[in-house]
Amino acid sequence: MFKRIALALLLAATTAAAQQPPAFGEKLDVNLVLLDAVVTDSRGQQILGLDKNDFVVKENGVPQTIDSVDYFTNRQLLNQPESQAPFKAERVHEQRYFIFFFDKPTAGAAFFGRLSLARRAVKDFVKEMKPADMAAVVAHDARLKVYSDFTSDKKQLDKAVDDTAMYGRGATTAAAPASGPSILRSMGDDRLISETGTVYEALEALGDATHSIRARKNLVLFSVGIHEMSEEVRNGMVISTSRYYDPMISALNRANVTVYPINLLDNPNLPPFVHQTLERIAADT
Repeated sequence: MFKRIALALLLAATTAAAQQPPAFGEKLDVNLVLLDAVVTDSRGQQILGLDKNDFVVKENGVPQTIDSVDYFTNRQLLNQPESQAPFKAERVHEQRYFIFFFDKPTAGAAFFGRLSLARRAVKDFVKEMKPADMAAVVAHDARLKVYSDFTSDKKQLDKAVDDTAMYGRGATTAAAPASGPSILRSMGDDRLISETGTVYEALEALGDATHSIRARKNLVLFSVGIHEMSEEVRNGMVISTSRYYDPMISALNRANVTVYPINLLDNPNLPPFVHQTLERIAADT
C-alpha cells in the first residue's frame, strides 16, 4: 500500500540576492511524502542496508528527489543483532503504534453485545503487546474522547477500554511528564472539545496530532458505519461526500496513519451505505 517517501524541495539563490530584502513574499506548500517499501530477493528474503541511491521514485514519469530512507523494524536480524549488522541503519524503530477507536452509535444499547465483544478483543490484543509497543484508546459520541494517551502500560490501557463503555468526558490534558508521543499534547483541548463533532473531524484531528511520530500508526476503527447528515443516500448508496471527508483523508495520509475498520454490524441484509464509508476509508489510507 502506497504511503509516501520524503521529497526535498531545493531553493537556490545567489549571494547578492540573499543580501537584499525580498521585493515580495511567497508562500510555498511543500509535500512531505512517505512511501513504504519492502525489498526482497528471489527467495523472498529481505534485502537490508539499502540507501536512497538504491531507489528511483517517479511521479507521472518524472524522477523525484529522495531526501532519505529510514529502516523500520520490529524484529532483530535472524543471524545477528542489528547493532552488528554489516550496514549502517540510520534509524531503527522497535515501537509499533496503535489507536483503538470506538465509534459509539447513538442507539448504543442495540449494539451493546457487539461493542462488548470489540472491547474484549482489544483487551486480549493488549495482553500480547510487545514491551516497545505503544497504544492509545479513544471513543466518539458527541465528540472525540481520549481515554488513554499513548502508553505501553497494559493496566492503564485495560482500564481505558472499560471506560469507553461509559459516556464520560475522557482526558483533555496530557499527563506529566511532558515527553514521548501524545495525542492530547499535540491536539490541545480546544480542538478536542470544539472541533471533533463528527467522526470525520475526529479522525482528521488524530491524524494531525500524530503527524510528528516518525512511524506508521495503525488505527483500528470499531463502527456500525459512518453516515453524516450532509451525505445524500440514494438506492442504498452514498452519492455525495461530506465536506469533512477529504481533509480527514489528507491528514491521515500525511501522518502515515492506516485505518483498519471493523464493522460491528452482522446483518448482511442492511443497505450498503452503512459500511460503504468504512470500506472507502480503508482503501484511501
